Amino acid sequence: MVLDRHDDVLHTHTALAAHHPPSDRITLHPGPGTTSETGLAHDLLVALGKPPLLPGHFPAAASPPGKPPRPG
Repeated sequence: MVLDRHDDVLHTHTALAAHHPPSDRITLHPGPGTTSETGLAHDLLVALGKPPLLPGHFPAAASPPGKPPRPG
C-alpha cells in the first residue's frame, strides 16, 4: 500500500503493472477525489473486475453500538 501524495509517475506505473488478481495482487487506484467508503468500494469492485454498479437496493450499514445511525 502506498499512501504518498508525492509519488512520481514511475511508482504509479509500477504499482499498476503489479495488478494481477489471479496471483492475489490487486492494485487499487482510487478515482480523483474519492473520500467515501462507497467510492472506495466502487473502485475496489472495478479493480477486481466486477461490475461497479450492482442492481438492487442495499440497506445502509448498521452503526456500531453507541454511534448514531448514518443518514441515508
